[in-house]
Amino acid sequence: MSKNDVQLLDETYNFQEMFAPVANIDLQQIVRSNHFERVSWNNSDKSTFLLDKFSDIAGAACCFGRFLAGDARKVRLVVQGGHELLSCPSGGWVLKANDASVSSYWIPQLPILRKDDSYGRILAEEKAAIVEFKTTANDFAVVINVPKGMLLDMVVWSFTADSSNIVEELANPLVLEKQPVYFWTSETGYQAPADLYLYLLHGHIYSNSYRWPQNWKMCSDLDAYGLYVTFNGLESSTNKALYSLFKTQVLFSTIARQAEDGAWYHGEWTDCMESHYRFHNGAMLMLEASLQERPDKVVSESLARSAAFIAQKTDDTDLGLWFMHDSLEDDVEMMEEMCRVNKSNWIKEPILGKSMTNKLIFNTHVDTLVTLDRYRQVTGDTQYAEKVDSACKAALGMLALRPAEAIYKLIYRAIKLTLLPTSEAEKLPVYMRAFKRISWMYIAPNLYRIKNIYPRLMMPGGYIERQLGMGHYDINYHSINILDLVRLWRCFPNEDIAKTVDEAIAAVSTSSLLDYWAEKQPWHKSLVEWVDAMFHLCTLKNDTSYRKLLAEGIIKVQDAGIGLPPSVLGGDPEVVSAAQRVANLSPTDDRIRIANLSCGDHEEVLVVNTAHESLELVWEGEQKSGLVWMQGNGEVVASEGEQYLIPARSWILGK
Repeated sequence: MSKNDVQLLDETYNFQEMFAPVANIDLQQIVRSNHFERVSWNNSDKSTFLLDKFSDIAGAACCFGRFLAGDARKVRLVVQGGHELLSCPSGGWVLKANDASVSSYWIPQLPILRKDDSYGRILAEEKAAIVEFKTTANDFAVVINVPKGMLLDMVVWSFTADSSNIVEELANPLVLEKQPVYFWTSETGYQAPADLYLYLLHGHIYSNSYRWPQNWKMCSDLDAYGLYVTFNGLESSTNKALYSLFKTQVLFSTIARQAEDGAWYHGEWTDCMESHYRFHNGAMLMLEASLQERPDKVVSESLARSAAFIAQKTDDTDLGLWFMHDSLEDDVEMMEEMCRVNKSNWIKEPILGKSMTNKLIFNTHVDTLVTLDRYRQVTGDTQYAEKVDSACKAALGMLALRPAEAIYKLIYRAIKLTLLPTSEAEKLPVYMRAFKRISWMYIAPNLYRIKNIYPRLMMPGGYIERQLGMGHYDINYHSINILDLVRLWRCFPNEDIAKTVDEAIAAVSTSSLLDYWAEKQPWHKSLVEWVDAMFHLCTLKNDTSYRKLLAEGIIKVQDAGIGLPPSVLGGDPEVVSAAQRVANLSPTDDRIRIANLSCGDHEEVLVVNTAHESLELVWEGEQKSGLVWMQGNGEVVASEGEQYLIPARSWILGK
């Protein structure tokens, strides 16, 4: 960048003033409850700030600064008082005060340059260039170039002497705190406390990836819920105040973004800024989890409005009430816009009595009815019970449809060839490879035409397809369908659901589908969802076969270089309430992964050695007393405190 591109403006911002704005500044209250407050203020047309304060922990505050797009300029950030600059093991940097009367600061991420659109979606981002860095005994300062048309985002935490213990928490993370966790929308991971601020950007939770096909980052309440469940598990396992702060901040950042009608809108596909109801449900599940922990009027009111919104997003079908997939289904023109963007088509015919725009997507339907039933469990409000019952009947009715069995068996013999991993596909005879190609090019893409005539989602061999209302084929949603069915089974114990789940599991466990997902980068998501489904099953049934499948799935996830689902940390509120959470173990070797199956008085952990060598069973911090270690067949191999080498690529249970 030439000298002419940057105006030599000394636009200076002082950290101390960011956390204690001067009296004449016009503060706008964004959200306030008994536990949290967020205020904002502007500095003319140059910058805007959000300040988060927490009632539960004195002396801890977080400030988001956004230096607005405009002419090229330099921004100077100053911290007064003696500080030592330290690299932080939890990510980012700490400015540790030399004097207890002065605040310490944590900068979890370097300031970053971004471009956004009028809807707040992020179109591009790049690292900011630091052109001057200066530290003395009395102050610390950096100068950052802000190019024309780019905005500059930063986030910083302040800790006074009252909250200095959090600085120590950041300096001493356990191995458990730095093992990767995978989030659904972003299809990326979280691996350290600082990574929260790859998602929480200027007060809103975003996906941490550019979403196909528009290649932008949009707000994601589903990732917010993933973060919340992660912090649930880490909070109970470490007893660190940091994770309580994170949960509160994620919760109220989500509430602050809620629309007047009770919905959360995302604009993943179009400028209609549509709401995707699985994302909306993620926000609701987080609100429900929070209310289970402690009452809060703001949370309660937000949840009631969100429940009222989603309960109206339905379609009457021949099977019963069907919950819709997104707000694009409200309008034919919006559906046409979506199809133009993602080059797809939807089925307008009234299959099973559906309305024209209903895509009959199974996983969102089940997710919504589970979320609304959770609302009833948490609040005691039964006004939506009749709708939930009808929706449950529709879900079971859909799975019970098995017409044209002979035709579908023949079709799926061909389609299963397209689901082979490369290593197996290459071993097929030449004529079978040719048939596989025909299946991929012609049979699978046209399967929807047969489904229009003979509607069903439950296919021969236990495969569950995604939908009936779209003109495409995608078996990669099979694992999320299993997960949602297991969640439904938890809410509504039913032998028909149990049988369907076992059929669907057999479709994976007796095939190479896991290896197929593992080698396909876009469908690593399916692999993690499979692990999540097996985790939920293990907490429902004391069945060794499920634990074996869970352990094998964890190894495949580790081999793929991605994170495990947040639930395995032991903080999923659908599995275990806050009062019944049990602390997880932290291994000294990060190649050992843990699934915390404990709930209340039942303590159980699945320990998986993902390495290609034996590893010693050694834990950080205090060990659980009374755990007995055993193989899957029940044979005891060690008691608590005894040395034991876990064989390579194997697993044991602690009970």
